[in-house]
This record gives sequence, C-alpha cells and structure tokens, in this order.
Amino acid sequence: MSGDDEDNSGTALDLGRDLMLAGSRLRDAVGRRAQREFGITALQSDMLLLLATRGSMISTELASACGVNASTVTHAVDAGIERGLMRRVRNEADRRLVDIGLTVAGKRMAERVRALVADLARSALEGLGTPDLAVLAESLAQVTRNLEKD
Repeated sequence: MSGDDEDNSGTALDLGRDLMLAGSRLRDAVGRRAQREFGITALQSDMLLLLATRGSMISTELASACGVNASTVTHAVDAGIERGLMRRVRNEADRRLVDIGLTVAGKRMAERVRALVADLARSALEGLGTPDLAVLAESLAQVTRNLEKD
C-alpha cells in the first residue's frame, strides 16, 4: 500500500467515525428533546417522520428503515397506538399483512417532530456558510446513495 493509499484510508476512517458520531449525537439530541417535550422516544420520532413521508408501512419495512428488529417496532407502535398517534389497518393488497399509519394526531405530532429536527439541525450547522452547507448537503446525499447500494 502506498503512502497516499494509507493517508486516504486513514482519512476515510476518520470521516466515517465523524459521520457516525454526528448522526448518533443528532439522534440522541432529538430523542432527549422529543421525550422531554412530547413524551415520545427517538424511535417513535423516527417512525412518525417515516410514516408521515411514506403514508403507511408494514412493521418489517418500518423495522428495517429504523434499523431495529420487528419486536422493538411492535412495542413502539403499541405505545404510539395507546397515545392515539398510530393505527394498524389491514393491507388492501395482501390481507395477511397489517399496515401501520398515522392518525390525525400522529400527523400533527410528526410536524412537531419535523420542526424539532430542523431546529436541532440549525444549531448543529451553526457557523457553516451557505456554500459550505450546499457542499455538505450534496456530499451527504451522495454518501446516502452509496450506502443504499449495499
């Protein structure tokens, strides 16, 4: 391995670690504020945002999108149903499946969570100029596309 390859490998490792750390810290901050302000967990926040965007999903899709197992999603959905934020309905295309969707209250809560995430993101990005933000946004979008290939 040449010196340049070693330098690039170290840089990639550092960037990978920094991406993971930034994502983890943002998720933790969202979870803390969502719990404090709305009484919901970070996972429920993720689920609300996903369901607001996609309409409805079956639990295995939701679990995969949130990076957790199906039983964890089941518990979070049960809690969301108890709070009147989510509902289960029979899938019209395949009656064996159950779709998870948002209630009207769930859609309102998803908007509140979206505003909370935007507020935290603004704080996290403080000090970056508009050109830097544009480069960061495109770079992160490319990272996401690259990771979706796996």
